[in-house]
Amino acid sequence: MGTAITASGPAEKSPEKSAPPPSGGVSSGGFLTPYRPSEGYATRLGMMAIAMAYVFFACHHWFYSWVFLRDFFDGMFRGSFLGFLTNWLYDPTIAKAVGGLGTVAMAGLGFLLAYRYIYANPRSAEFLIKTDGELGKVTWPKISPWFKADTQVWGATYVVLIVVAFLTAYVFGVDMVLQFLANKLFYGG
Repeated sequence: MGTAITASGPAEKSPEKSAPPPSGGVSSGGFLTPYRPSEGYATRLGMMAIAMAYVFFACHHWFYSWVFLRDFFDGMFRGSFLGFLTNWLYDPTIAKAVGGLGTVAMAGLGFLLAYRYIYANPRSAEFLIKTDGELGKVTWPKISPWFKADTQVWGATYVVLIVVAFLTAYVFGVDMVLQFLANKLFYGG
């Protein structure tokens, strides 16, 4: 079996060196392109879950309470010739549609903003990636020795639980006494 050997001149060096792409993926791109997507997975996912809990609360609040906003604007416009701007919102079909569509719009916008700032914004994503790296350096205690009564953690847990129970009973008692006195003195009850 033969091997072909070819002679070539000196290799041409390109004046431009191409930099390797950053680890984890492309750092520049579109508005929603993730920044270093393979890094900081646990911290980013946890922050996304927290952000979605806030978005869910906002959607729930909008769906059941947007009529207060309608009533506020209606009170502003009622005395002027602009009352027609809010009168149509009192139709039940339109009211349900505004509540539902507003909830869907708020959920979509909330998800996009949370995704943008948690995954695609380089500054906040880099912070979460570094946070995940620091959390990886922590030596977390194992759960199995906690349940043994002779461990130091279990003894400290007893102390905390007893102090919290005592303080809860104390604050509850003081609150009940002060409430009783306030009712007798100020409300004649």
